[in-house]
Amino acid sequence: MIISLFGNDIREAEKDPMLEKPNNVIVVITTNGMATDVVEKIISNIKGYELGLEIFVIKEHRDTFSYSCREITVPKDYVCPNGSRNKMRAMQYGNEWLRTEGYGRETYICHLDDDSMVDKPYLEYVINHMAVEGGQGCIRLREFGRHLFSSLSDIVRIANCEAWCRHYNKGNRPQFVHGEGIVVRADVEQEIGWDYGTYGAEDLIMGLEISKKYTFCHIPAGNIYIAPPTTAKDFYKQRRRWFWSIFKNDGKVRRLSLRTYLFYIYMYLVGVTGLIGLIMLSTYILMDIHITPMILLVTILNIAGFTSYYQFGALYNGSRKYSLILFLFQIPVAFYDGFTILYSLVTRPNFQTFETIKKV
Repeated sequence: MIISLFGNDIREAEKDPMLEKPNNVIVVITTNGMATDVVEKIISNIKGYELGLEIFVIKEHRDTFSYSCREITVPKDYVCPNGSRNKMRAMQYGNEWLRTEGYGRETYICHLDDDSMVDKPYLEYVINHMAVEGGQGCIRLREFGRHLFSSLSDIVRIANCEAWCRHYNKGNRPQFVHGEGIVVRADVEQEIGWDYGTYGAEDLIMGLEISKKYTFCHIPAGNIYIAPPTTAKDFYKQRRRWFWSIFKNDGKVRRLSLRTYLFYIYMYLVGVTGLIGLIMLSTYILMDIHITPMILLVTILNIAGFTSYYQFGALYNGSRKYSLILFLFQIPVAFYDGFTILYSLVTRPNFQTFETIKKV
């Protein structure tokens, strides 16, 4: 947190030399066809930047909507060699399609989910400055407040990006790689592919694969904008999918980076123990049970650290209003967020499908 607070992305971006020949950049949006209006809004916004970029939508054969950009339609009978399904299957087909169309080393692909957006400076940096094989910037929230607790809980994603993504990506050691806004040079993506045959974690696996042989960097200009889930049910489903994607990937994450795998375990343990600590503290206070000075000190430090981390994320999202709301609801948000881990352990998802949530 301290390192990020004293960092300056604008100065870092200005230090990077301008390329003699700008990169060819394309934007690829992968959708399941359940958020056509949101996808159209994303396309319209990117066209409004007037950067002259090609935009592609990878869609399933059953999606009959006509998007206002080039479409890559995944055939019904398309099968990945490693048995990948759902989003990975679609992305792998799109990867192969782009290769047959001649997109290679001169092209960078900016990947977006069908509810995420990147701003103009983000794309301009990739066009004019990016010289390594892959990278990713930091996220911000858009459409804040559709569901208050989900929005407040998602502020931790901003904190994670600023504290961890930024720090580790700068050293070619990707730790938190998310599907929104990941940028990969086309020839490298074609070499690695998206056909991992796992339940999820395709974005993290791609980042780790790139860092093994090439370089994965932090993109210091612009931001990626995401929309929090609109219901508690969707929030818990989304978090459950993320939880199990780390542990249901046939050991790929662990083999690529044991440090990253252990780090995720550590983060989840911190979430569980922090939640248990809050429950114990509440119980002790209500039952008037004596707390030793050491336990009280640890509890205070835990709550202070937890609160600071969320406020750190709220600061970067740029809203004092939501920072204050989050401060007032910090303890309920802690329970709301913390119980996702217990929910994930108690109610396993169907690993043969890809749970989707409503997009806005």
